[in-house]
Amino acid sequence: MTPFTKRNLLIPVSTILFTGLLYLLIKAVPAMRGYIQHLEFIVIGIMIMMSLVIMLFWVSLGVLGGLSSFLIAMIFLYKPLTALNPYYYGVLILAFFINSFTGYYISRKINLSNQDYTVTMEKIQEDINLINNHMNNRQAEVSAMAQKVDSLLSLKNIADNLSLSLSEDEIIKLTVKKTFDMFGGEGSAKRVLLYTVDEMHNELNLSYALKGKNRTATSMKKGGIFDRWVMKNVKSLLVKDVKKDFRFSIDDEEAQEDLISLISKPLIIEGNVMGLLRVDSPEQSAFGQHELRLLDIVGELGAVAMENARLYRQTEELAIKDSLTGLYVRRYFMERMEEELKRTLLGDRSFALLMLDIDNFKEFNDEYGHISGDAVLKNIGRILKDKASPGDIVGRYGGEEFVFLSLDSNRKEAVKLANDIRKEIENKPIVLRRKKQYVTVSIGVAMFPQDAKLRDEVIWEADRRLYEAKAKGKNTVCSK
Repeated sequence: MTPFTKRNLLIPVSTILFTGLLYLLIKAVPAMRGYIQHLEFIVIGIMIMMSLVIMLFWVSLGVLGGLSSFLIAMIFLYKPLTALNPYYYGVLILAFFINSFTGYYISRKINLSNQDYTVTMEKIQEDINLINNHMNNRQAEVSAMAQKVDSLLSLKNIADNLSLSLSEDEIIKLTVKKTFDMFGGEGSAKRVLLYTVDEMHNELNLSYALKGKNRTATSMKKGGIFDRWVMKNVKSLLVKDVKKDFRFSIDDEEAQEDLISLISKPLIIEGNVMGLLRVDSPEQSAFGQHELRLLDIVGELGAVAMENARLYRQTEELAIKDSLTGLYVRRYFMERMEEELKRTLLGDRSFALLMLDIDNFKEFNDEYGHISGDAVLKNIGRILKDKASPGDIVGRYGGEEFVFLSLDSNRKEAVKLANDIRKEIENKPIVLRRKKQYVTVSIGVAMFPQDAKLRDEVIWEADRRLYEAKAKGKNTVCSK
């Protein structure tokens, strides 16, 4: 119970006692004069109690309450007490003065004590507020640390997943999905886009995108003003409100995009920008520096994974493709031919094998040199790749020999294709020593399964017809 509560309780108690004692002295005592001997002892007792009650008024109500009770008592008790004995009134005045002084002294002490109590409570409350603020700050720091730990675990999970894939398309999709999940997933209003650079046309192409609920797909398939800024400046971008950012002047097409804020990270490997990763939102100030740092890390991980996938693909191509012509090497061609042979048998289809050999190539090399011979091989390789339809397999069989597997072709179509190749090679000169030089090829055509049932037999049949074409004067096609 506080001192204020105790003081508030004293006021009604003192008032009740004061009223009761006053009534006893004014009404009850005079009425008992004829019935009780030694009434003076009762009167003295009541006066002592009255003086104590007045002291309580001093304590509880201060100077105003003490003086008021003192004067009221003096006024109302003057007549009844002097009627009993004038001596009683003088004793009462003395007692009241003594108790009033005592009450005043106690009241002062209580007021000082209350002031100290108030100051102490205020200090305690201030300390409590400081402690609460400190605890709230610590809790906020713990919460922020927990979020950072979650972010780091998410980044570790992303790094682990990206390291398991060596397909660039899979890595692009995985990077976008993990970024989308990190920034809220399906339940958010975020949108994640990954653009890659088309080196041939020197432009951006949207490779993959994910969007939250109520978001529309982007119409900027080649990127917009923000993406061009990232590509030009080769650094990350944070925009809290696209309408208020003085760096950008948005055109009508950009204005139709439902985005207000965005963050974007260029995907850089060895100083070369291979694309960019962007997250945008229709809400203002949806991103801060923390989100930009997370995107930077994800972008770095994605860029490294994409570069690893490209290097792996290049390494794989080096293992299966001829470095000079870009055609498949003999080993890989034989493996693919075996696979296609099984598919053709299961599908009740056919394919044609064309085997080409450059006419008089040894004499050409002896006259013009091996560098010129390499130029001829590259030229023929380009022609064969241009003539290949989707699914066809073209390889360098060895030296100046080439093989061309034409799927789902009959004999008539295969012969026509062989003649088209032969004529294009014949009519496409190579400029050597400022002179146009022409080369020709002989081609043998074998059909599977009409001419042979096994892989090696089909190759042998095509090779036999090739030499038959050479025997007929070269620069010709033999299919029977």
